[in-house]
Amino acid sequence: MEEQLLSLSKITRSFGAIHALKEVSFGVMPGEVMGLVGENGAGKSSLVKIIGGFDSGYTGQLTFANKQVRFSGPVMAERAGIAIAQQELSLIPTMSVAENVLLVGDNVPKIATKRQLIKLVEPFLSEVGLDYIDPATSVERLSVGERHLVEVARLIAHDPQLLILDEPTAALGETDSIRILEMVERLVKRGKSVIYVSHRLDEIFKICDRITILRDGRSVAVKNTKGLSVSELVNSMLGRELENMFPKRISTSSKTPLLKVRDLWPDGLLDPVDLDIFPGEILGLAGQLGSGTGEILSAIAGAHPIRGGSLEMDGNVFMPKTPNEAIKAKIAYCSEDRKHDGLFLGRPIIENLTSTALKRIGNFGILQPSAENGLANDIAKGFTIDNSRLPSEAGVLSGGNQQKVALGKWLAISPKVILVNEPTRGVDVGARAEIYQTLHKLAKKGTAIVIASTDLQEIANLPTRIIAFYRGLKVSELGYREVSAENILTQITDPFGAAKLER
Repeated sequence: MEEQLLSLSKITRSFGAIHALKEVSFGVMPGEVMGLVGENGAGKSSLVKIIGGFDSGYTGQLTFANKQVRFSGPVMAERAGIAIAQQELSLIPTMSVAENVLLVGDNVPKIATKRQLIKLVEPFLSEVGLDYIDPATSVERLSVGERHLVEVARLIAHDPQLLILDEPTAALGETDSIRILEMVERLVKRGKSVIYVSHRLDEIFKICDRITILRDGRSVAVKNTKGLSVSELVNSMLGRELENMFPKRISTSSKTPLLKVRDLWPDGLLDPVDLDIFPGEILGLAGQLGSGTGEILSAIAGAHPIRGGSLEMDGNVFMPKTPNEAIKAKIAYCSEDRKHDGLFLGRPIIENLTSTALKRIGNFGILQPSAENGLANDIAKGFTIDNSRLPSEAGVLSGGNQQKVALGKWLAISPKVILVNEPTRGVDVGARAEIYQTLHKLAKKGTAIVIASTDLQEIANLPTRIIAFYRGLKVSELGYREVSAENILTQITDPFGAAKLER
């Protein structure tokens, strides 16, 4: 029987009273793609840090390439043959692709011309499917997906035996995500092993040979992907039955728009757009990264520069110049980056949930604790947030719970319209289902919900109708009966039939 390349036995890691990992055990074979899945807070990040040498304060045994090891730092792990591509890129945008790939390493020449660097880097770019890119190109000119692939090319230049990909497609559209998956398949054909960490279960099933499931810091099962169903995997991850991920789509009967968007031209779009947003519906803006959907939402919310346009609601024609003006009009906006502009990470959850409605919980500028507690508890109940954790800092929450707080705080203003960019990015399946159910309930009460998402499953199963965008252009609208993953994918990747013409 073939020896395992990586073996972990009874790995345990605690941070004070918090037990992040509890006797985790699993192994990775040479030339295997091992999926690593679990809810937010299940221990995936803690485990990846240990394997990659970022954390040595654990108990248990780690064996790599038939040697028992304990890495004192990431450089030691890298020299042993382990490389990690993390969610946060470590590239230098102003330097060229070639310079970034060969920036560090034992085999990098101390003195080299640009032509020599380009020649050295070409095999690594080809390996990740970027052979069409000029290595002399500045990294800042690449798409987000291409930058992720350059990051992997930089790691491959060190010839690792094991590559860990931590949520590699979380911030990518469909096309760039496909490139990542194709790159993984090429690496495996060369005998490399990959640990693939992702919340996107469709990707896990596409490329993984086996799946290690973490729950509450424990490795509860290692399953072969072949013959495994999505529901079985989800049940193992959650430790309970998960009802249908998506609630039944709403078919709105209203014929009068709640909000009319006219000639809105945000920076980043090629043409102005008109939108009618109806009460009680979930409208989906579908498009790949850079298509302009996110810019439309932030422009409506007064958070993005525009060349012109207007909104009409309740007979009033206006255009918010700041987020505060949008809030006064009962328009709530949840951006795609909850950590940057969605939460006060260092402040208690209770303060985050009530931050949008300070006048409701204060009297002449003086905070009323009873009003604050009452409002926060009501919101927490609506978004299935544990009330006992309200005094805790928002920064200690898992990604799914952070997203629930970032969304939930807007209930304090009793919004008429809720705009949500990437509603479940980096969120586990359990929290996803809860967020979908809550948005569905709000829509059924008459709130207009508008979501922009690059997640094909999400955008195909949640909205009432879809408006598709392609490279800064509005290209089509799909009604209730026309919404399907196939139709959406065609509209956001090849709306003008160019692929058919090429055949």
